[in-house]
Amino acid sequence: ACAAPLAHDAPRCVRCWTRYCDSTCQHDHWRRGHKQICKRIHRGGNAEKYHADKKYKEAVAEAVEKCAGDTKGQTCYICTEALHWKTKEGLVRGCSCRGTAGFAHVSCLAEQAQILVAE
Repeated sequence: ACAAPLAHDAPRCVRCWTRYCDSTCQHDHWRRGHKQICKRIHRGGNAEKYHADKKYKEAVAEAVEKCAGDTKGQTCYICTEALHWKTKEGLVRGCSCRGTAGFAHVSCLAEQAQILVAE
């Protein structure tokens, strides 16, 4: 919520762990509407995860939109679907030198990377 650099031990909202520079800033943020999104942030895994997930979804949507012309009629080389079964996201194009194997969902790429890291 604060634009100032925050210490690791900075004051936090007790429910969602959003950090603040001081109690005045925390009270001001509450008055400006934090109460309305606090429960959503808490359910989303608290402040850092909620905001990271939100940025991830925005970046995926932008990438899918920019690749829409190239990916029309194609399928993901990992799951073989046009729309991701869980996230309903569209395709992005990797390297054009891979032919039709260059189309994938960002979620499929992320899942594949997690599997490879775990091995």
